[in-house]
Amino acid sequence: MRTREIAVRAGLKLSEYGLFDAGTNDLIVSETEEQVYDRLGLPWIAPPLREDQGEIEAALDGSLPALVTVDDLKGDLHSHTDLTDGTASLEEMVRAASARGLSYYAITDHAPNLFMQRMTDEKMLAQRERIRALQAEYPGLTLLHGAELNIDPDGEVDWDVGFLSGFDICVASVHSHFTQTPEEMTRRFVRACENPHVHVIGHPMARLIGRRSPVDADWDEVFRCAARTGTAMEIDSFPDRLDLPSDLIRRARRLGVKFAIDTDAHAVGHHRNIRYGVGTAQRGWLTPDDVINTWPLDRLRAFLAKPTP
Repeated sequence: MRTREIAVRAGLKLSEYGLFDAGTNDLIVSETEEQVYDRLGLPWIAPPLREDQGEIEAALDGSLPALVTVDDLKGDLHSHTDLTDGTASLEEMVRAASARGLSYYAITDHAPNLFMQRMTDEKMLAQRERIRALQAEYPGLTLLHGAELNIDPDGEVDWDVGFLSGFDICVASVHSHFTQTPEEMTRRFVRACENPHVHVIGHPMARLIGRRSPVDADWDEVFRCAARTGTAMEIDSFPDRLDLPSDLIRRARRLGVKFAIDTDAHAVGHHRNIRYGVGTAQRGWLTPDDVINTWPLDRLRAFLAKPTP
C-alpha cells in the first residue's frame, strides 16, 4: 500500500503486473522488483519486511537490516529425543543435525517436573554419557547437553543449582498454569530470567495457534529483564507456535534482547521447520547478530556463562 501511494504521488500506477504511467497506462518497468523499487526511488525491500512497520522510512534513510537467513544458523539449541516425548533416538536426531551442516547441536529433553515425561536424574546423567560417547563420531559437530526446564507458577525451575550447573545449556518454558494474571505471569518470567542457569526462554507465549491462547504478561518488563540478565528469547519454529511472533520480536529487539531460532524438534522431519522460524525472525527485523545460534561456538559459550544478578 505504501509503495502504491509513492507511485501515485509520482504520477505512476503500481500493480502486480508492473509500474505504469498513470496518464498513458504505458508500462515503465516490470521485469524485476529491484527495477520497480529503483524507479520509485527506493532500495529493494525484502518481502518479510513489507508490513508498513517503518520499512519505507528505513529504506529511505539507509537503515534496512540485513536479515538473518537459514544459512546463517550455526546451531540449534532446543530439541528432543525419545527419552521424553520425541519419536527419534538420540543417534537419529544427531545424524539429522549433522546433515543440516550445523556446527553445534543441543539435546534438551524435558526435565522431571513435567511429570508425564518420567524424567529422572539417572536418565539424564546416562544421556549425558551417551552424548559424550557419540561426540567422537561427529568431530565437526559439537554436541551440547541441555534440558528443557519447566517454569513453575512462582518462576522456579527443575533441579537444584548443583545439578543445573552440569548442563551446557538450559531452555526454560511455561508448560502449565497458562491462565495466571498478567502480573503473576510477568513475575514468573522475570524470576526465570534471573536464574543464572536459564539461558533461553522457550516458546515464551506458550501458544498453540488455533488450540491454545497465548499467555498474558507485561512483555516489555519481561524483555527488559531478559536484556539485563543475558537471557535469550526463543523463536520456536513449529508452524503452530511461531513463538515469539514478529510484533513481539520487534519490541524485544528494541529493548536489547537476543534471540535463539530453534526447531524444538521432536522428530527427524521437524528439522525442516527451521525455515518457518527464520521467516518469523525476518518479519521481526532480526539480523544474524541478534540471533545467538548464528554465532561461533566460543561467542555462544561466553553468552551462556550468564552473570549472577
